[in-house]
Amino acid sequence: MRVLIFYVDESGDAALAGDDGGSAMARGSSNYFTLAGIGIRDSSRESLAKNLLQLKKKHFGEIAGADWGDTEIKGRYLLHVARALAGRRTITAPAGWKRLDSQEALGGLVRDLGQVLLAFRPLVLANVVDKRKMARRGIGLNPIGIAYSYLQRNIALTLEHQHAGEGAVIVADQQTHHEALFKSGRIHEIRSELERDLTRVPNYNLVLDKPLWVDTDLSVWDREIIQLADVAAFLVTKLIDDGEPPSELASLWEALLPQFARHHQSGRILGRGIAMYPPRSSKLTI
Repeated sequence: MRVLIFYVDESGDAALAGDDGGSAMARGSSNYFTLAGIGIRDSSRESLAKNLLQLKKKHFGEIAGADWGDTEIKGRYLLHVARALAGRRTITAPAGWKRLDSQEALGGLVRDLGQVLLAFRPLVLANVVDKRKMARRGIGLNPIGIAYSYLQRNIALTLEHQHAGEGAVIVADQQTHHEALFKSGRIHEIRSELERDLTRVPNYNLVLDKPLWVDTDLSVWDREIIQLADVAAFLVTKLIDDGEPPSELASLWEALLPQFARHHQSGRILGRGIAMYPPRSSKLTI
């Protein structure tokens, strides 16, 4: 069996009142919790990671190989720097980003990131949990559990219908709270609860039951690829929140858009590559 590795990262926070979610918004928390997965074949892991390392050395200099934190690529850093250069805000990004001191320099990074997506064509899935709607409806499920349940479901369905003969593993950086939910069995409980409205339960055997947690201080290749998942999660959150991706990152979104998984019947991204909880009708035409 061939294997797809789904590198996962999040945007926003999962905070709701109470230890297991509660039904009220926690003070100061984000409106959405988004979990995105970037799926690649195991044979592409080395070449994609090395491509990203070279990209970072090109745009950040030699510091990219010496200090991970100062040159980590995140969606919010891209947008903050773009708006800072346009005079709309002060820069809130790590020290290594100071090298991107012009729109031309930032544009080069954005363009090259888009080229990586177009060249390697990862399979992208993202799950957006609308915490405001959960609070209004009194839903007390943990947003982390919801997001992972949807991700496992949609990976399994995509494999069943469009990638026969392949399995999948999820890789994420170390998150103590996330790991605890899996170890306690709470993720499985939430997934079972969400299955009640399904007409057919997907074959979850196609997906390893727990993520592989990596240490970003040691797993150099994996931490580079996880950056793409962060960018995807951020852009999807902005799309859902604002109705469109940030204009400053439009070219990056255009490179990401064709990579989202599509529903096997409707052919649409919404409902498979991008899934919402609670489910809702949307004016988005993707």
